[in-house]
Amino acid sequence: MKIGIFGGSFNPVHSGHVGLARKAVDELALDRLIVIPAATSPFKTDVAAEPLAPELRLMLVRAAFNGMDKIEVDDRELKRGGVSYAIDTVREIAAENQDAEIVFLIGEDSVEGLPHWKDYETLCKLCTFKSYPRTAESSTEVRRRIAAGEPIDDIVPEAVALFLKHNVRESDDAKIVAAVRAGLVRKGGYCPCRLPKLPEFFCPCDEFKGQLADPSYHGLCHCRLYLKP
Repeated sequence: MKIGIFGGSFNPVHSGHVGLARKAVDELALDRLIVIPAATSPFKTDVAAEPLAPELRLMLVRAAFNGMDKIEVDDRELKRGGVSYAIDTVREIAAENQDAEIVFLIGEDSVEGLPHWKDYETLCKLCTFKSYPRTAESSTEVRRRIAAGEPIDDIVPEAVALFLKHNVRESDDAKIVAAVRAGLVRKGGYCPCRLPKLPEFFCPCDEFKGQLADPSYHGLCHCRLYLKP
């Protein structure tokens, strides 16, 4: 088993993140790629640099990677809270997958600082690192465009652009949210409450996209996962 770990603030997730993840799965022949939004990055502890709430960042990451083969989103660092150190997460995943080879994905700009990461020597025994160049897209640019009222459709996945534009949130019903999320995984990103896997039922489905486009609509999507306030 070969497992990749892709962590970061994802503040917010953009198309470069998605492209890098897909490339890593293919290039490294990964059996699983675990995408893990950080609670607080040890390198970005300034609260002003984290304008998106953790639950919103998580929802957008899930929407961005929805239905992608071998890619899963993990919220352990958000649940853990505090500063998210790679060593803590890698130790947990290594303990859960004792026979697995673990590859930690990083940006090329992080390579020089690796020796300063917490428990770096131990970390190197638990995983190897694979670096990738920075993409043309960046979370900073996404946030700048949002603040300036400029379109972001060309640098973020469609669902992310829609959800940010219309202030979409997840339902407050935790049981339904958990059930629908599990169904989305089971059905590869298609609405779990629809029997056929038709393109118009891929989440977010065409019905909900139409509801988002209607200024008078306020309510839940068909599966009761997403809410337009």
